[in-house]
Amino acid sequence: MKEYTLKPAKQLHLLEGDLRQISKPAKRVNIVSLKLVREASILYKERRISTPEDAYKLLREFLVDSDREQFVVVCLDTKNQPTAINICHVGSLNASIVHPREVMKAAILSNAASIIVGHNHRATRS
Repeated sequence: MKEYTLKPAKQLHLLEGDLRQISKPAKRVNIVSLKLVREASILYKERRISTPEDAYKLLREFLVDSDREQFVVVCLDTKNQPTAINICHVGSLNASIVHPREVMKAAILSNAASIIVGHNHRATRS
């Protein structure tokens, strides 16, 4: 990715002519980059998700035996092959509140054609 370099802090003069009477300093805008970091990987022998059972088999290992509720996003390519799995939110004992922007963030960063979302209800053993 291209590195951006800025000259030492100089204010931009955006207002010209008679408008200079309203002197507000220019707004500093940060230049950022976003990265999707691979933390681990798994082998998925079915390669393609074509039924809800396929999705369950893929998500089972992420959601079983968790002590808290989790919300997971599976990113798929155009052939319904999983390309990324993101644990979008780890909730509390009995709730997981997720904002749509968090769900879409992983999908957009991984160039997903579609997504599958899933969550667990934590196991209660008495």
